[in-house]
Amino acid sequence: MKWIFRSKLFYLLIFLVTLGIVLVFNNDKEPTEKLTEDEFFTTLEDGKVTFLKVEPQNSVYEIRGRLAGYEKDQYFIASVPDSEIWQDRMTHTIKEHDIEKIEFTPENKESGWGTFFTTTIPFVIIFILFLVVLLFTVVIKRLNRPS
Repeated sequence: MKWIFRSKLFYLLIFLVTLGIVLVFNNDKEPTEKLTEDEFFTTLEDGKVTFLKVEPQNSVYEIRGRLAGYEKDQYFIASVPDSEIWQDRMTHTIKEHDIEKIEFTPENKESGWGTFFTTTIPFVIIFILFLVVLLFTVVIKRLNRPS
């Protein structure tokens, strides 16, 4: 009975690890279209943009958005330099046109080490648990062996 429980627990752990790996590496949110700076500002000034999400990244703004006529899962992506000229131009154009939703994400101050540890620690814990279960299995088999 104990062996059945252990084997089911083992397969459950393997399933969870596999599921975690698939979810981590499954990034199917590819942009529908990549726009240059000029193309982005042209479409913005023409009033074709309905949704914007602005994220500062190092010395540029990564802008994701939806154009008029796009479906819910379609969007574009553009990179704009982090300068006052571009910010003023974007702010002025956004005020002129009716955009349904604008999201501005503040700059992420998380270090690379924080990301590294938060993504690897769950795998390390699962690996250590696997080794402990394996070690206990070997010790129990040796103890149950007739002398």
